[in-house]
Amino acid sequence: MRFRTALVLLLVLFLPPLHAQTALDRANKRLDRLETILRIQDRRTPNDGALSALLDDADPVVRERAVRAYASIQDTNALGLIVGRMQDPDLAVQRSACLAVGQTAMLLSPPARAALERDLIWKRLPDIGTPAELIEEIGKFGTADALSDLLIRYGNSASEQHTDGLTMALVRFAIRGVSSPEATRFLLRHAYAQGATTWQTMYALQRTGATPEIAAEVERLVLLRQHPDPLVRLNLAALLGKLKDVRVGREPLRRLAEFDADWRVRVNALRALATYPVRTDRATLLVFRRAFYDGDNMVAVTALAALRTSDLVAADTSGEAAEVYQHLRRLAANESGNAVWTVQSEAAQTLAALLGPSAFPRGLPTATTPRHLHADLLRALGATGDPSGLPRLTEMSRSSDPVRACGAIEGLSALARRCTWDHKVPGAVRTALLEALTSDDVAITGTAAGALTDSLLRDDTIVPAMLNALAAQRLPDGLEAMQELIGALGTIGDNRAVLPLLDHLRSPDRTVAIAAAKALGMITGTNYLSRLPAAQEAFYTDFDFTFLRALPETLQVSIETARGTMQASFYTNAAPFTVMALVKLSEQRGFFRGLTFHRVVPNFVTQGGCPRGDGWGGPGFTLRSEFSALQYGEGTIGIASAGKDTEGSQFFITHSPQPHLDGRYTIIGRVTEGMAVVRALQRDDRIFDVRVLR
Repeated sequence: MRFRTALVLLLVLFLPPLHAQTALDRANKRLDRLETILRIQDRRTPNDGALSALLDDADPVVRERAVRAYASIQDTNALGLIVGRMQDPDLAVQRSACLAVGQTAMLLSPPARAALERDLIWKRLPDIGTPAELIEEIGKFGTADALSDLLIRYGNSASEQHTDGLTMALVRFAIRGVSSPEATRFLLRHAYAQGATTWQTMYALQRTGATPEIAAEVERLVLLRQHPDPLVRLNLAALLGKLKDVRVGREPLRRLAEFDADWRVRVNALRALATYPVRTDRATLLVFRRAFYDGDNMVAVTALAALRTSDLVAADTSGEAAEVYQHLRRLAANESGNAVWTVQSEAAQTLAALLGPSAFPRGLPTATTPRHLHADLLRALGATGDPSGLPRLTEMSRSSDPVRACGAIEGLSALARRCTWDHKVPGAVRTALLEALTSDDVAITGTAAGALTDSLLRDDTIVPAMLNALAAQRLPDGLEAMQELIGALGTIGDNRAVLPLLDHLRSPDRTVAIAAAKALGMITGTNYLSRLPAAQEAFYTDFDFTFLRALPETLQVSIETARGTMQASFYTNAAPFTVMALVKLSEQRGFFRGLTFHRVVPNFVTQGGCPRGDGWGGPGFTLRSEFSALQYGEGTIGIASAGKDTEGSQFFITHSPQPHLDGRYTIIGRVTEGMAVVRALQRDDRIFDVRVLR
């Protein structure tokens, strides 16, 4: 009650006595209505009229929170009401209405989207106070016609607001694969603007890819390699990787990969270089070889992993290619112990992909190998395509350690794909995977289910085995395994799964019901999504408003790790129930102490908070997605999920802006100090504690 008490004291102290009671009543009514909105949003039950009624509340704070709730609920039946709030006298309400439209309209049928976009572009846009926000949101769902209409209306606008909004709209369109020559020319025009080139423009260009318009401008674009903003340079590197212009692009990429001051640019440049011819280019191979030993681990592991997709082949046994293989073998063996385990892992997996059965002449990982490295080496063993690895992989698929078992299962799957010439291997792999399917561990079961969808492995025994495994799962811990199994059954398309999947349409967890409806649609060709109730009570709720009211709007948090401590701000107003859940986990259970960062993808995210340490664990409950207008920039903290409304304790931190995550994953805050710590974190590094400083 501290928050409410403090508010009351302020009102009493600073308002005239005659009006104190009135002000107090207004404050209490606001709090009550905000709590009502949060209950409806979290329960996903907007259809009793209570939420829509609050869209017309006299209090603009209530109206804003009500319309923002629809961005998370995503109820297409409410779109008319939401669009109506774009004329609200309060700009904050208008902004949230734009967000809710963008988040919800993507669920409409194509004809309904087309009708909505015409109404918004030609009727609504001129009359609202937040045109840039609406233009950008149209990019989340608009058709090619909407793209054309926006360019006609605003492509030559002198308004900076319209230009910025249109640029971000083109980002959203490009993420969805929607572009046009006119859109590309707009972006190119702004890419060359003196002193005004933005990373957003370059991001939209690289997401658009190798169009004739962009290819024709590559000689001018490469000049941006000297741009002062590293975000421009890293997106330029990604674009050059898609253009694959050896004459113009390769040398700038070499220089960016080796000499750029920002590690993220070097990472993107190495990935791009691997798409160019490598095996006969000594200069490029030298760049990669030196990068293997880069002092920045992010750069080193990227260089090793990128070569897996290059044109190097096992027959390259002379010259600089042979030197590269020699260094890969040295790092994979790591006899000196000088290489960090992530470098050893990537080197081994690259050797397996490039050399096949000759990759590992010195034997296999042993039981004393650290678990995550062991799992990666098992994946590499399968990727060699050497049938002699089958006994070891089968043995390790029965491991009591889920990390090792899943590594072996993925290794078995890779082995089957590479040994199609040996008819005995797929049968042996199928037998091992069917056994793994009976595990009582969700990760082992889920990984086996995904592997068994391979057409090489299918026979009549797989569907009954999957149905038995599905029946054994329990919510909430079995949620991800259930999703994997249901998805696998849909992919296989066997009619024997129809009746059991119909039962899952009534699952208390809506994400399971949706997965079942999609799988049934794949099997039968019938739209089962329309048969789901419009709203469904959430499986888990925590309406501890006394606790929530005590949290400040911006919460200061310390994240202590093996590589150092970072400071972060959590935004209670943007994701109240998610922030409250994490605070309770930290303060009441010490939940994060001793957990790890189980996933690191260079220049993307570092992810931790899984109690299992493998990405399959959670706190024992799931949270609903809480979407806001916040966007994923550098250091943004988001919550991992297996789909909408499946969030838990796993959080990730972005290394650079990631617009494709906006509106898809809950944002809870951002790192305010310590991005150098984020950069230094490696897979399996420890979290010492997450401490709320308030």
